[in-house]
Amino acid sequence: MGTHLERHRIRQVGAPAPRLSDFRADEPCNLPALPAAWQCDLATEQLRWTSGVFDLFGIPRGVAVDRRSTLDLYLPESRTLLERLRAAALETCGSFTFEAQIRRLDGDVRWMRLNADVQRRNGKAVILYGTKQDVTAEMTG
Repeated sequence: MGTHLERHRIRQVGAPAPRLSDFRADEPCNLPALPAAWQCDLATEQLRWTSGVFDLFGIPRGVAVDRRSTLDLYLPESRTLLERLRAAALETCGSFTFEAQIRRLDGDVRWMRLNADVQRRNGKAVILYGTKQDVTAEMTG
């Protein structure tokens, strides 16, 4: 098993999405989780999440979340990579995508695909926003 960064590069291509014809009506549905939206106001570090992000982290919906405590849920290697990618995106007003491992509040370790982009004002990053998607089945399957 390679390092997290090597897995990230390999997994960036990903597998094709399942077709509806791949699922039978008489079997439990194992559709992949849909992406959930999030944003971070860079002036205040205030987070705004849709319900799917709360579900992904195992945090009750509507609970106030802050960036520092959320970062604690990322496994160390993923947190380090996130901080590096985030800093580069903010500096260049760019975007990034990567797969991160998180430990939910219930202790379950999950893989998450994080897509991020920057909203800028007067050439400066003001909001970081994007989607998060549970890709545990894709990464471990």
